[in-house]
Amino acid sequence: MWANLMRWVRIRGLTEGKMQKGRVEGLPNDVRDAAQRPQDYGFAGNPVDGQGLKLEIGGHTVIIRMDRVAERPHLAAYEVAVWHKEGHMVRLKAGRIVQVDCDQFVVNASAGVVFNTPAVTASGAMAAATSLKVGGKEVLGHNHGSVQRGSDSTANF
Repeated sequence: MWANLMRWVRIRGLTEGKMQKGRVEGLPNDVRDAAQRPQDYGFAGNPVDGQGLKLEIGGHTVIIRMDRVAERPHLAAYEVAVWHKEGHMVRLKAGRIVQVDCDQFVVNASAGVVFNTPAVTASGAMAAATSLKVGGKEVLGHNHGSVQRGSDSTANF
């Protein structure tokens, strides 16, 4: 009886809901449908299929751990990552480095974005879809009058 309490199993067909549920396949006669998969507060994932551990208590089957071993990234010692099977991820690295690897990075911020840093570097051209305001002045369409040619600077006016 206790030998089957916890077992490494294949998990298939996770479905979303208040509690995710999936099919658990262990030994040939050890298959359960609608096994529940609880997740920690603030963390959610839907790998659909994978490998994991099931816990069997009083006829109730619970998926307690789930992974997709084939796509799991290789990490350096003590690194932590939130990752997707396609390879994009957020990685916490040694030296207090947060690295984001992706094809497109989108920020939806209704109140603004704040960068508290002494420098921002870009490796490629940067373009804005609308005008940029610097020191309270609009950059798009901003003109200087009384400009002279040569070595003069508009800062002198």
